[in-house]
Amino acid sequence: EPVPAPRDSTPPTPTMFTMAATLPGVARTLPPTGSLRSRRAPRAKGGVGAPILQAGKTDTTFRALARDVSDAPPVDATAVTRREAFSLAALGAMMLGAMTDVANPAPALAAYGADAGGTSAEGSGADVTWRVFYGAADPPATYGYLGGTTKDKAKYSYDVPSDWVEEAPSKVEKGAGGQDSRWVKSGSRGAINVKCLTLNRAGEDGAAFDLTDKALQAIAGADSKLQESINSGTVSSTKDGDFVVFTISGGSGGDYAAKLTIDNTGRLFVFLASTPSDKYKGETKKTLDRMLGSFTTYKSVSQFV
Repeated sequence: EPVPAPRDSTPPTPTMFTMAATLPGVARTLPPTGSLRSRRAPRAKGGVGAPILQAGKTDTTFRALARDVSDAPPVDATAVTRREAFSLAALGAMMLGAMTDVANPAPALAAYGADAGGTSAEGSGADVTWRVFYGAADPPATYGYLGGTTKDKAKYSYDVPSDWVEEAPSKVEKGAGGQDSRWVKSGSRGAINVKCLTLNRAGEDGAAFDLTDKALQAIAGADSKLQESINSGTVSSTKDGDFVVFTISGGSGGDYAAKLTIDNTGRLFVFLASTPSDKYKGETKKTLDRMLGSFTTYKSVSQFV
């Protein structure tokens, strides 16, 4: 009957390197214990190769192998190769980089708050300040830009609170939807937002816009949620000087407020505010109402000058 090789009953004390060795790709690990049929015994003292255990060997051979294994020097678990040291250094750098990314989110995530859905400055009790945003109403071929323009070149403007962040319209949003600027409330994941749309004509015949439901339907053509709310909700309108304000409430796509006007060149300007129906109350309602009320346009020499 074969006698198993003696083992040291005291487990080795875990170290930083032996624990790091359990991570994939970090450090070199010892080969797993397999069948004695496939293992080669450590080299015995004196430089003579120890016999390889194979099926059918005698008990004497097995005892000799067990003696060779017990006499072999113990493996130093704390010994670290150069490759292991570099791997541990790389692991530390990756962990440091991950912590830095959490503390300093990328611009795309920062538009929704540092935690992509956390509290905004308004909700955290910080003082909210306001500034005027001046829009350029650039041609449809221009997109992906932030910052608006200067007051002397502005085609429109509106007030923006400090806990809102500007987003750049995409090529499709600019070309098909007419978005010239967009701001979102931090922490709302983009659900609470305002945008300014500019459209040059009402149809392929170049007909001018008028401030009726037809103009509202024109801007809804590039916004499926707005179209959904118009079809399922209640639409009302009020006239305010050169502007008409449409309110869409109770729709399945959320609540909307659209302030429309036509400038002196015949171009349609729309300031569109949107929010989930259950959020259009309290401070959010006050903020959106102020932004909507502050929207205005300026006279231009031409549409793009």
